[in-house]
Amino acid sequence: MENYFFDFDGTICESRHIYAASVQKAFEARGVKVPSTEDIYQAMGIPIDVSIARWAQEGHRSDLAQTLFAESMAEYALLEDDQVRLFPGIVKTLTQLKLAGKQLFVCSSKTHPEIAHNLENLGLLDLFVDFVGADEVVNHKPASDEIDLLVKRHGLKLSESVMLGDAKYDIRMGKNAGCATCACTWGAFDPASLKKEKADYTVDYPLEILAI
Repeated sequence: MENYFFDFDGTICESRHIYAASVQKAFEARGVKVPSTEDIYQAMGIPIDVSIARWAQEGHRSDLAQTLFAESMAEYALLEDDQVRLFPGIVKTLTQLKLAGKQLFVCSSKTHPEIAHNLENLGLLDLFVDFVGADEVVNHKPASDEIDLLVKRHGLKLSESVMLGDAKYDIRMGKNAGCATCACTWGAFDPASLKKEKADYTVDYPLEILAI
């Protein structure tokens, strides 16, 4: 493999607990049915505004979807810089791939500015050639738009590329794009379900990526 497309949350870093706490606080404050932690974790992989709109509708307050999204993200912004944590071994893995001449990319359900902020805050920005957020494409995961955009931008060969992620949406996106896929279980909410996606590779620790 020459090109590595990484999901961000749940693959490079752990942030699910921050999302859950932020969303639940916003819904509770507005008196709207609060989505469960399991529901929030299961939805990781698609844009958070899409999920919040669905939960607002389920709570019969679709009119508050934009407000709930804005307030959830405001709360998340207060917490993320201090509470987002890199998974053990991920920096070493990324660094070794970079030193080996591999091209690293991020495909995320976050927006482009959010990814840039997170990568810079975590000291990872220089390791990646490029990154794509959900705000840059028409269709979010599991559609292949983010990978398609990176392939077009950088003239990449899909036969030399792999999509790595902790959620079914990541694996399905890679399959839809036509590249290899790798299920990363260390950040997966439901590893058994992830393995049912039948990715080309399954790794339980970041350093195992070096062997694919």
